[in-house]
Amino acid sequence: MAPNPETNMDTLKAPSHDPWLWCRKNVVGSLFLASIAGTFVYFYWIIPIFGNFREQSVIEWIWAICGKEEYDYGHGRFVPFVILFLIFRSRKKILSSRVSSQWWGIAVLGLGILFYIISVRTIQARIAAGSIPFIIYGFLVFVWGKQIARHFIFPLALLYFAIPLPGLIQATNGLQIIATKIAYHISTILGADVIAGGTEIQSADGSWDALKIAEGCSGVRSLIALVFIASIYGYITQNKVWKLGVLMITSVPLAILANSLRVTTIVLMAEFWNAEFAAQTYHNFSGFIFFPLGLLGLMLVGFFINSGWKKKSLTVTTNVISKANSKNSTD
Repeated sequence: MAPNPETNMDTLKAPSHDPWLWCRKNVVGSLFLASIAGTFVYFYWIIPIFGNFREQSVIEWIWAICGKEEYDYGHGRFVPFVILFLIFRSRKKILSSRVSSQWWGIAVLGLGILFYIISVRTIQARIAAGSIPFIIYGFLVFVWGKQIARHFIFPLALLYFAIPLPGLIQATNGLQIIATKIAYHISTILGADVIAGGTEIQSADGSWDALKIAEGCSGVRSLIALVFIASIYGYITQNKVWKLGVLMITSVPLAILANSLRVTTIVLMAEFWNAEFAAQTYHNFSGFIFFPLGLLGLMLVGFFINSGWKKKSLTVTTNVISKANSKNSTD
């Protein structure tokens, strides 16, 4: 009797173990893993090494610095919850993956430990925070294998959105100038009689005080937040890495454009209506209007790359079928 190919295929695809079953069957191994996890918690969450007076652990440093207004990283406090959500969302794939311990995970784990040692020697909390994905991923590969660990790659990578970048102030200054120039040119095109200098825009006749595009109006906060949302949106909705990359890249100009349009409307409102209302009340809530526009633009980009890809695939399929029919007709 010939073997059933479907049965054989199912057998090949079926996982040999699941991680929870492995833990239940290997009590000693589970205790060993628990001790490693406890060591990780101790060095990253309990022992104080960083901060101005070395009073903060790595996790405490991340949480504290994300709460500082000057870093514009308030979204960083949501990152751990997003990571847990994405891992929970992939739980079925994780539990159905094949368990196959791989030794090269030790190399990745060792690299993370090396980063941590460097961070302690140099008192650089960013390096310690950046070592966390390496530690966890290497640990998962070594214990359960890459088939399970691959589901953690993207969620762990999101942790870098919670680590403030060095040189962010310089980037903020550049964004302030860009927003000023774009707002100035659009405003003059629309008939506003204004002049710009540095990061300030003012009325040419002095009828209202100069509007200074401060650091808070640079758009860096909305830019980082939009890139963060774009990465999550792309990961959930797209099935190609290049599509995820397109969404993340296009989110940058979208965020800059949305913030520049916001500044433009403030200038136009000050010029043609009420400068005090524009500089205070409207300035404070206008971000809630233009950030959703950036999200809308992001969704449109996602729609176009999906529809364009489907259209191309349909065209190729149609051409193949047409050629096959022509060949059959000739024969």
